[in-house]
Amino acid sequence: MKDFRVYIRENSGWLAVILFIALVMTATMMLNGIPAYEIGYGMLLCVFVTVAAAVTGYGRHCESICQLRVMRQNIAEVQNEMKAPEYLYETYYQDSINVLVQEKDRVQNELMTRQQDMAAYYSMWVHQIKTPIAALKLLIDEEANAYLETDEMEENDTCVTNSRQMQSELFRIEQYVDMALQYTRLGSETNDFVFEHIRLDEVIKSSIHKYAKQFIQKQLRLAYAPQDIMAVTDKKWLGFVIDQLLSNAVKYTKQGGVTIRVCGAGHPCGAADCEEAEKRGWAEACEDAAYGESVRIVIEDTGIGIRAEDLPRVCEKGYTGYNGHADKYSTGIGLYLCRSILDKLGHPFRITSEQGIGTKVEIVMESNKALHLFNLPSRKDK
Repeated sequence: MKDFRVYIRENSGWLAVILFIALVMTATMMLNGIPAYEIGYGMLLCVFVTVAAAVTGYGRHCESICQLRVMRQNIAEVQNEMKAPEYLYETYYQDSINVLVQEKDRVQNELMTRQQDMAAYYSMWVHQIKTPIAALKLLIDEEANAYLETDEMEENDTCVTNSRQMQSELFRIEQYVDMALQYTRLGSETNDFVFEHIRLDEVIKSSIHKYAKQFIQKQLRLAYAPQDIMAVTDKKWLGFVIDQLLSNAVKYTKQGGVTIRVCGAGHPCGAADCEEAEKRGWAEACEDAAYGESVRIVIEDTGIGIRAEDLPRVCEKGYTGYNGHADKYSTGIGLYLCRSILDKLGHPFRITSEQGIGTKVEIVMESNKALHLFNLPSRKDK
């Protein structure tokens, strides 16, 4: 009904012209003495033709409106969906649309080229910047060793502390460089995901070794019991996620420590770990049965925790929350990258936290028993 009212309003000018002509013709015929019934017959015939033309025009109007609505939903194929023009103004409209589509394609291709160039530049920059970072590491280590070999240790204690602090800051720079590289790779149209079954112990130990100095400097306890559990995932990208989670755990934990557990079918968590988790309020710590053949990596810390109002948004891009405002080093990118990577890997990801108690992060993956779903060979068979 709304379309009909719009159609009548758009054609009200023509209807007024037809009505005026009918009145003029009626008056002319009456002045010439033509019988009223003949005039009425002619007027009825004119009304019938006008109504038929209006109905036909309204049908074509509705068809055009429906076609435009469909085209609007899929604007990328607008050129192929347009019907042949019937009027000159339609030809001009279609020519304008074609020009706009071509301009859109040109701008889109230009932006895509710029994005690819920028991604290539950042990748090159990241690889180049790693060379001076490695050189600085060697220089700082040599300087610290030189201080330790001197006989005047008391005078050089400050220098050794400063060198260790420089190592810590250099490690932080290297973290941000790796984060920039992974952020660039993740945003590209192609990625280098390679799914295979891996030993989770290898990935976790690699991340622990990377952050060992951070744990020692902050005097934090690290609890991890290695288990021979395998899962289907990408080793490099999962390692980056664990690195980021350990980085956050060390950054926001001032005392206590971090606990890493790997749980799965046939490999339940240790009793001591479960008791400790229950004391800290993690009621679901030992509920492995609900996950079937899945494998879980659980990383818990005794840090400052996350506020309840910040928890739903901690994985948003650039969101830092209350902790981010308190910590000048927070970027709001780490957990966003973790969420994005795990979504692409197909691993469910959950964060639970209580302010002042700690934070628990849980990653769920397919176990070694589910390899047939991916048609992947077992490493033992290689």
